[in-house]
Amino acid sequence: MKAVRNLSITGLLALILASVSWSVIANTPPYSIALSLWTGYPNNLQGFKDGLKESGLEPNKDVIFIQGPLTSDRAQQKAFAESLVTQNPDLVYSLTTSGTVIVKESIPDTTPIVFSIVTYPADSGLIDSFEYSGNNLVGTSNYIPLQHYLSLIDDLVPETKRAAIFHRKGEPNSKIQAANLTRLLKRKNIDVIDVQASDLEELRQKAELLTGDIDLFITTTDTLLQNGGEEVLIDISTQYKIPILSSNKSGIQNGATFGPVSDFYELGRQAAFLAAEILTQKTKLLTSRHRCRPNRYF
Repeated sequence: MKAVRNLSITGLLALILASVSWSVIANTPPYSIALSLWTGYPNNLQGFKDGLKESGLEPNKDVIFIQGPLTSDRAQQKAFAESLVTQNPDLVYSLTTSGTVIVKESIPDTTPIVFSIVTYPADSGLIDSFEYSGNNLVGTSNYIPLQHYLSLIDDLVPETKRAAIFHRKGEPNSKIQAANLTRLLKRKNIDVIDVQASDLEELRQKAELLTGDIDLFITTTDTLLQNGGEEVLIDISTQYKIPILSSNKSGIQNGATFGPVSDFYELGRQAAFLAAEILTQKTKLLTSRHRCRPNRYF
């Protein structure tokens, strides 16, 4: 298949969720925010800090951060989350589905959790629904409606007959995304290979085995793909002229062919507005329900 030109279609879905009220909030600054950032996501963290500043909370002055480890090691993440029980921060800022699940399971439900970069917060069991979280979690989601994937395939690679979807083995976010995409693609008579890998080397090996019999690579909003996996597939894509439909802005920036993606900086900024509201106004979100607000940039 002939590779199409590089095209970035960037989407932002800032998901504002309602929740119950919290009774234990510091009355005056400085407030303490624990940062559970999984492997890092510096653009998102910068957006979060900038959003706090826009809200009148100067980082390292009005807000003191408790930094967690930057790692995908679940044992280390769990140890940090459990340590927060005694450190008692005013709020926890958590990234990714995997990281947020650990935080939710480890700290008391009286501590507010603001999450970001969680694609399917309801389907993964973190909250009740997009309209009402039903617990101490609110946040922003990088969910992009899957019909945009199908539209791009129709417009840019309509001859696609066989596609491979790549995701980390055992990660709930991308497992849901891969399953939903597979169902929709099969309705279009596109054969789908579900490729699950535990690390970058396994990802490379499995992708290279498919190069002779595949029309399109598809990546997911996945910690493996976001932390080196896109680059692995881009190398193979360039060598074998296989287009990549990417789910990650970093993939587009590094050379993936096209894709509808979210802006992690803006997701962090929007999450900061939620955090600031919780900290400074003791927000009773149970009585203030907000639906998701899609904003797309082309």
